[in-house]
Amino acid sequence: MIIGIAGVSRAGKTSLALQIQKWVGGSKCIILSQDDYIQELDQMPKIRNHIDWEQPDSLDFDALYQAIVEAQKNYQIVVVEGHLLFANERIVTILNKKIFIQISKEAFLSRKTLDHRWGNEPDWYIEHIWDQHFITGKIPWNMREVMQVDGEVGYVKRIVKTYLDIDK
Repeated sequence: MIIGIAGVSRAGKTSLALQIQKWVGGSKCIILSQDDYIQELDQMPKIRNHIDWEQPDSLDFDALYQAIVEAQKNYQIVVVEGHLLFANERIVTILNKKIFIQISKEAFLSRKTLDHRWGNEPDWYIEHIWDQHFITGKIPWNMREVMQVDGEVGYVKRIVKTYLDIDK
């Protein structure tokens, strides 16, 4: 089974992926993060002379697709997570289950201010991340069977476990 998890930055995609891996066992499940499949820095799109991580062109979707195909050979469950995951039709077509995590702007801003993985982002870019997720990070209009969950409530994990039909 290939599970795709998308949503705005800091929505809880990685946390949910880790929870799924815990439910099924690490030897049966692998997590692939889109952040590990970026383009070469000199090929990255820019906005105001700043790397624009919010554009699908910032990712090497071909390499991510190949990694998913390879992971399927060795794992029962492949969890793929990333804020632009649903922006690539080729990847979407191989996902067996799709989960989209939503959070409010207030939660996003609160969580993003604590996130220093990429250094301190300027305020205008943080606003850009929020605005851009409605364009490039959203659920495509023609995508079917996507579980949408609220990343701000605690019962989400039980609902997801039922949706994925994980019996642990």
